[in-house]
Parts: sequence; structure tokens; C-alpha cells
Amino acid sequence: MRALLLAAASALAALCQGQTAPGTYWVQFTDKASTPYSIDAPEGFLGPRAIARRQAQGIAIDSLDLPVDPAYINALLAAGDIQLHNVSRWFNAVTITSTDTLALDSLQLLPFVKDMRLVQDRTVREATVNKFPELTKSDVEIGGTYASTYGASLRQVSMMNAHLLHTHGNARGEGMLIGILDSGFDQVDSLPAFQALRERGGIVHTADLVAHDGDVYADNRHGRSVLSVIAGQLPGRLMGIAPNADVVLLRTEDVDSEYLVEEDNWVSGAELADSLGCDVLNTSLGYTTFDDSTQDHSWADLDGMTTRISIAAGIAARKGMIPVNSAGNSGSSDWRYISAPADAIGILAVGAVNDERTVAGFSSRGPSIDGRVKPDVSAVGWGTIGLNWDGTDIARINGTSFSGPLVAGGVACLWQLHPDRTAQEVMDAVRRSASHHDTPNDSIGFGIPDLWRAHLLLQGEDLTGLSAPAVLSVQPVPFEDHFELSLYTGTADRLSIDLWDATGRLVWSAERSVDTDVYLRFLVTDGGLRSLAPGQYVLRASLGSNALTTPVMKLAP
Repeated sequence: MRALLLAAASALAALCQGQTAPGTYWVQFTDKASTPYSIDAPEGFLGPRAIARRQAQGIAIDSLDLPVDPAYINALLAAGDIQLHNVSRWFNAVTITSTDTLALDSLQLLPFVKDMRLVQDRTVREATVNKFPELTKSDVEIGGTYASTYGASLRQVSMMNAHLLHTHGNARGEGMLIGILDSGFDQVDSLPAFQALRERGGIVHTADLVAHDGDVYADNRHGRSVLSVIAGQLPGRLMGIAPNADVVLLRTEDVDSEYLVEEDNWVSGAELADSLGCDVLNTSLGYTTFDDSTQDHSWADLDGMTTRISIAAGIAARKGMIPVNSAGNSGSSDWRYISAPADAIGILAVGAVNDERTVAGFSSRGPSIDGRVKPDVSAVGWGTIGLNWDGTDIARINGTSFSGPLVAGGVACLWQLHPDRTAQEVMDAVRRSASHHDTPNDSIGFGIPDLWRAHLLLQGEDLTGLSAPAVLSVQPVPFEDHFELSLYTGTADRLSIDLWDATGRLVWSAERSVDTDVYLRFLVTDGGLRSLAPGQYVLRASLGSNALTTPVMKLAP
């Protein structure tokens, strides 16, 4: 069979006239009928983590998982001066490059070639670079009891209650594997912000699916900024939302051009991440228009079932991963909609808000063309704290490119606490926990996730019945120099806390603003608490018209 295929390719190359232009092509095959791989022996093409993930979620290994028949690939390469670029088992296809027009013409006549399409014409446009504004001391206000740990990144983490997963669930991403598909990870192999990640061996795999030069650290800095939001650490200044997660760094985007081949690079990257056993995929990329306008997507294409990249993102979700994709930054442009693959079915597309929970004007709007809520959720992407231009300090950076990683890392921490749940169950809990779940719209989606609330949902504690403000608990009792409050804010936007001594005298008081309609759990620390005399006190915590009054005992420090 293999000899016949090679012979057919050679004969066709000799007979055909040159008509097809040189460039990069997507070539899809008809079948996998003669593949040497077997569904019954998945260890030949899937890693142990990938197999375990499927088994844990009851996902069958099927023909999509089987690799492309190597005989078909060899026959293509034997047709002439053709180079293999990437391979897709999910689509049973390859991308190839060539300047040999005779060989390219011959491929379309091969009996096992189903389809062939130009995805890059090899012209390169001038690169464009978006420079992020630098951070000044007045740009960031640091406060609260977690400031020493999170620094300026506290707000973007605490807005989703991810800090509660860290401190009360002891979940910082340990044991979770996040695949990051981006344009490059400049200096991640040397910058101090990633020292802890490197030293613990947290970068488990890298691949450049654009240049295939084996080095993702000498390319664009965008992926570096994304990674800093997920796993960067600069003591007292920056703490990534999943600082202990492991990562796979995949370069799929070429910033020097915009062609469909980059979507095909992404498909191969997602498949690689799948085979390595990634739990969560983060993509801060999106595609609508290309250097070749004949490749452009229209809003009518955004149904999750038309563009290859969106179909692949949906397949990734069906394979048991949680794909998280930035919604896009076109909200203020003539094209205001999300981009592919944010329209994919069964994933989390993420819009952007600022520190005040206001939707960013640039955040791309939904819905998908078939009416599904998009974006799914939103997080801080307008003034996100990440690494600055040269990677040595922090800066405020803008774009759904950075709200997406916050959700991806937060979801990894959440799933860590519930390894028995499926990817779809975790995503459903994230949507149900969000601020606008009952009234979703096309700008914020289901709203800003409350990951602690999602955690409670996954363990059977449903707070969705709460509508009025409620102070739920105070602990520890007795206390020395701090105590902890759990509450649901409802419509209240301010919390008041008072302590009275045994004679009814007000001895300590504090106030703070709170976000509405969120579950909060936070430490109350103040020098005045330590200086109080030991003994019995009455604490009153008030949210709007609701209050919790309870006796507490102060111990000697």
C-alpha cells in the first residue's frame, strides 16, 4: 500500500502542469482506514494524563483521536519539494509548505486527498506591536489584608474570590496543567517573575508550531504577559491567579502576518495540549480578518460550527478539557463582535471589565450568530496587573487577552478542588456563580464569576437562593488580633463592623465598601483589635438592612 501511494504521487508530479500558487496549504484526507494506530491501544498516541482525563469523565477514545495515516503524509512529501508544517488528527489533515507548483498541482489528484485550500500565500506584512502603558506608583492602590501576598494584583484575583480558593481551599493550581497557546513567551526562561515556575519544573513542555525552531522564548512578548497573569510571581507586587499550576507553552500565532494557517497552527497546538493531558487551555487570540480578504470570517460564521478553530475548540471541550478564550477587543470598532474561536460551543469566552466592574468599551460583544450568550463571563482586562514592557516590573495592561488568563487560572484552581467533576460541570458552576447569571447580556455575559461560590455549588451548597444581604458567620471565636467574616452582599455596597464591650460601650468600629451580589470571605485585622483587653464583646456586622450580632471572646495576645 505504501509503495503504491509513493508511486502514484511521483507519477502525478511528472504528469501535471503547474497551476497552483506556492504557499502554505491545508490538505485534508479522506479516511484513516489503513492507519497503523488502534483505538484499543491509545498509549501509542495519547499520554497517560490524556487517557486518565478521558477515563475520569467517561469520554470514549474515538477515531478523532487516531493520528493521521503516516502513509498518506509520506505520499504527499514524495510528490516533490514539499515540507510538512503541522498535522491535525481531529481533522485528519496536514498543513504543508512548498514553492513547487508542479508538486502542489499533483496533490489534488491523489485519491486519498479530500480537500486542499491555500492558508498562507507567503507574503509577510510589517509587524505591529501594541505597547502597554507603564505602571506608576499612583496607578495602583494596594490595600487590604492580602496585600502583602498579592500586591497590586489583589483586586483582579479577589474580584472573583480566587484568593479564597488559595487561602481556604488550599488550591493554587497544584497538579493542574494549563496549555497556553499564544504568539511567544519572550524571556520566560530568564525573567525573575518566572523563577519559581522554572525552579519547580512547572514548564513541562514547549513547542513552536510557527517556526518549528524549538524556541518559544525568543519570540513575541504577548504570551509572556499572559503567563504573568496566570503564574507570575514578584513578591509584594504580583501573584498570578494559579501560581502553582504547571504549564505547556505553545507558540501558534505569527505576529508578522495574519492568515488562516495560524488557525491551523492553533488546531495542532490544541491537539498537542490534549495529548499531553492538559486540563485547561488558555487562548488570548482571535481571528476575523486576514491579509488575504478571501479568508475573512463574517459574523454569520460565528456559530461554533463553521471556522476550523472554533470547531476544534469545541472538540477540545468534548475531550474533557476546559478551553478558555478571550472574547476580543473589537467592542468599539465597526466590527463589535466576538472573534473565532470565542464562538465555540461548550467553552468559556471571556470579556473584560475594570477594577470597578465596569465593562470595557473595547471588549467584544456577543451573542454568537445562533443566539448563545457570549461572552460567557468577564474578568479584569481593563487595567490588569501583569508584567511591564521589559518584563522586570508590573504594569497595567489592557485587553481581553488578560481577562481570559485570569479565568483560566481561576478555573484550574477550582477544578483542583473538585477532580471528580467533569469539565462541563465545572464550567456550568462558573457560569451559575457569576454576577449576571439570571440576566445575562451581550457585553458581560453571565457576569463576573465568584469562584468561591462556584466551589460551594460543586460541593452542594447553593447560595443562589440568597437575594438579600446576609452575614453568614464570624470566626475564629475566640480571637486574638483578627477575625474572619463570611457574607453575601446582595444589593448592599457597604459593610459596617462594630464591637461593644460588656458595659455596652462601643470600643472598635470599621467600614469598607463591598461589591454587590457576591459572596465574600475575608480577614479583618487592625492594630486596635490587638490592643483590646481580653474578655467578652458583642460584634455586630451590618450589610444594608441585614445584620449579624453575636458574642465573641477576645484572648490575650
